[in-house]
Amino acid sequence: MASSTLSAFAMAMLFSALLIATIDMANASNLDVWSGPGCNNRADRYIACGCHNIDPGLHGGWAFSYNGPPAFMYNQANCRGVSVRKLSRGARDCNPFPWQSMFIQC
Repeated sequence: MASSTLSAFAMAMLFSALLIATIDMANASNLDVWSGPGCNNRADRYIACGCHNIDPGLHGGWAFSYNGPPAFMYNQANCRGVSVRKLSRGARDCNPFPWQSMFIQC
């Protein structure tokens, strides 16, 4: 009896953790980048908190969906140097861009 109660409790906790993670992902800001020309062809989405190197083949265009956490853009890999732009609202530009990495602050 005790082990089935413990097992049910563990399942409930796991379900709660997954639900919270799903809600956090739904509310996260994200950056979509395309290979181009413009906002076309191969694409990728960066959504997790922290530093991301942007795929060198995906600099044809970008779109940022702001859902709370801002993003800081860098012209160097690994978020080195000084941020050259802060994205704190939705924006889109279907022209080539120089950013090599981004940091989503959460």
